[in-house]
Amino acid sequence: MVGNMTACMMALGVILALGTHPLHCGEIKLDELDAFVVQAMRDYNVPGASIVLVKDGRVAYLKGHGVRRTGTREKVDEHTLFQLASVTKTFTAASVASMVDRGKLEFDEEVINILPDFALSEPYPTRYTSARDLLAHRTGLPAFTGDLFDHLGYTREEVIRRARYIEPACSFREEANYSNVGYFLAGEVAARAAGSDWERVVADNLLTPLDMTRTGFTKTLDEQSNVAAPHALVAGALKAIPNNRQEVLAAAGAMTSTASDLSHYMIMLLDDGQYNGKEVLTKDSVEQMFTPAMVDQPGFAELPPISQETGFDYGLAWGIYYWKGHKILEKGGALDGMRSIVVLVPHIKLGIAVLANMNLTVFPEAVRAYVLEQYLGDAGYDMQAEIRRRFEKLESMLDLSNIVRPVNPKPASKEPAAYTGTYENKLYGRFTVLRDGNDLRVEAGPGGYSGTLTHVNYDTFYLKWPIFISAPDEVTFLIDAQGNVTGFINDPLGTFRRVD
Repeated sequence: MVGNMTACMMALGVILALGTHPLHCGEIKLDELDAFVVQAMRDYNVPGASIVLVKDGRVAYLKGHGVRRTGTREKVDEHTLFQLASVTKTFTAASVASMVDRGKLEFDEEVINILPDFALSEPYPTRYTSARDLLAHRTGLPAFTGDLFDHLGYTREEVIRRARYIEPACSFREEANYSNVGYFLAGEVAARAAGSDWERVVADNLLTPLDMTRTGFTKTLDEQSNVAAPHALVAGALKAIPNNRQEVLAAAGAMTSTASDLSHYMIMLLDDGQYNGKEVLTKDSVEQMFTPAMVDQPGFAELPPISQETGFDYGLAWGIYYWKGHKILEKGGALDGMRSIVVLVPHIKLGIAVLANMNLTVFPEAVRAYVLEQYLGDAGYDMQAEIRRRFEKLESMLDLSNIVRPVNPKPASKEPAAYTGTYENKLYGRFTVLRDGNDLRVEAGPGGYSGTLTHVNYDTFYLKWPIFISAPDEVTFLIDAQGNVTGFINDPLGTFRRVD
């Protein structure tokens, strides 16, 4: 209690010095948190979750709930491995910071000095993009473009080369666009600076000094025990689904960890880079990661208490907003059947991590909102009801039965065989369209990543990849004046021309 009061007084001094209102600094009743978590898991159909709170440099709550795999008695505990998904990005930012601390690079040094084969589509960002630009999503790279690279069979070196073909969404440093390819490139900068690979940089400079012995990468997931399986509702039933591993764009989302290990990580970040008397990162590097570098607008993925009133900026990996007089840092992650979130409130040295094995659930945000209210004060409205409402809207957006289909669809203008062949795009390479019974399928890239093409209307088909959380995209085949199929267009992927 004394430590908590001291932290409150220190935070109060900071806020008063800034001339703003005093801070609320409450306590949390762990039995009530337990009850909330159990009920929220029921409400959001979550099979298993692991949660940790740290406060004033100590673990305040650490517990697993539910099961690793539905239909079994394999209980989740504090050491159960979950995929972190995009929470990985915070480790990538920290890996870059570790190289800065060792004098291997600078946050604002041009990437091309470290990664000579780096190039974007235009000369100016190619010349002046820095690690900070990549980590703050401000390079102009469009949101989520290039995510497919993780499945096409290209090497990391080839993805670096192909990044130059990504058309920008905006001018350099004009606006924020959430780019997984940008984070892949940031990871490659850290790796090249270290003369190693990204995984080794993270392991040597973060995991080892933090004693995060259960934390690793999806490429070794099959070698581990006590692992949470990803889950989703399939035809209305809760089922385990395959892992989406993100092994090529690994720096954007390929880490695995436990609630117990994440407590070490959060304690270090909340103590200015110190852990057990050791300097893991310098105080300056932690401050750099926690400083807003690019303003953004809250989107559908940012849930209460985040709003227009709280603001939303990108630091280096971390989303930053201000609520109840506190600066709050937050990073969430989502992959097929997995959700994660890590939240830091530096002024009161509070850290929250929630890991769940359910597809696109808002359960992590619900738990962190509950904890924030307990420590920082009542929101003044029913935050849980608003999170639920937003979740239902998100579910509706992702419900494939809501896809608008033509009332009177027209048959394809060609026989299926006419659409088969090889098509090429500068960014993604070659896709081959093949017959699959009465339907068509795509084999993409050197790895032959397979997607289905289902006829919708005339020369338009729905392209669906095996990634569980992906929705079908329209592919429209192009027919020339002579009736030949010459290519196809797809909004996320661009235009492909037929090459045979």
